[in-house]
Amino acid sequence: MKRRTKLISSIIGAAVVVLLYYLLVGFPAAWTMQMADIANNTDKFTDKHGYTVPGEYSVTVDLADLESNVGKELYNDGAHRIYVMWFDNVDLQGGGYRIGFRTVGTYSSNGASLISGTHHKTVGEHEFTSETSAKMTAEYNGNVYESATYGTSGINFKDGDEFSFYLFPNDAYKKDGITQDEKGTVRLTVTGLYQNLWSRK
Repeated sequence: MKRRTKLISSIIGAAVVVLLYYLLVGFPAAWTMQMADIANNTDKFTDKHGYTVPGEYSVTVDLADLESNVGKELYNDGAHRIYVMWFDNVDLQGGGYRIGFRTVGTYSSNGASLISGTHHKTVGEHEFTSETSAKMTAEYNGNVYESATYGTSGINFKDGDEFSFYLFPNDAYKKDGITQDEKGTVRLTVTGLYQNLWSRK
């Protein structure tokens, strides 16, 4: 009898948790809502409260094993994450070493928050733009290089976006003798992260 009572209590408890979740998020939204849905809904949400995140954030990457760097974190405050999503090395005409960062934020029916190297903003009633806000340097063999932006994306993932850089400028391969078969480690430092905030009007 006690076992049956415990089972019933557990089922009721689980049902209450699920019901509360649906009441807070909304039944349809719980299944279909993504961060982009909030960012694109200019009738209900505003992005006017975003701001530049102070400070610099670093991660060390290994050029001898590019794949081993995937998953390394650049930023994590418990609610937002930025980590290495991909790292490749193409011919010099394509820019040599390149790295991409994936961002993960939070969202609900009440709004969304995303810390990224990209500032997503509304420029018209239903027009949007994504601008790279972050800058990156690469410290290698005693030299510090300014890393050029490779790309940025819209909010293409359900909970975030992607931004990327070339590690070294083209002349570093010529003047400083950097090859496409380096074995050392590089300290990457990123500044100018932006906290995108979407809140109800």
